[in-house]
Amino acid sequence: MLLVNRYHSLIMSVPKAGNRITMASKVPVAFWLLVLLQTALVLSCRPQPQSGKTVAPTPTPQPAVKMNPPGYPPTVLGQPYPGTGIVKIINLKEGWVEIEHEEIKDLMPAMTMEFWVRNPSLMTQVRVGDKVDFVVVEDSKGQYLTELKTVAPGR
Repeated sequence: MLLVNRYHSLIMSVPKAGNRITMASKVPVAFWLLVLLQTALVLSCRPQPQSGKTVAPTPTPQPAVKMNPPGYPPTVLGQPYPGTGIVKIINLKEGWVEIEHEEIKDLMPAMTMEFWVRNPSLMTQVRVGDKVDFVVVEDSKGQYLTELKTVAPGR
């Protein structure tokens, strides 16, 4: 009997042919929800008004003060500094040579570094592996070689 009562209540809840359930009352709710969602998206994506504050531009970095290595006096611009070393790389295209040099008195400790050569003919007189004597001069643009000569073997 319990099953019959449940079946009877299910059948009674199904609408009859003359009683139509329409979705017309539910359509306006769904429509307005979609309109509201679209409006919220449009308003949130538009450019926001700027506040009265102005942000200062980031300052450009200033070049660091050139310092010599510890224990070396300040470089004198235009003064020649003689050195000796071994040529490691010659770059004719860019105009520099890399030299593994001994200490350059009053300028820098022994190291391997690149030196710009303003006169390209100096680079044609040496080869990689040659022991060379050179002269470094520093100006406002940097250091460059003014002399570059092969040292006689055994010296």
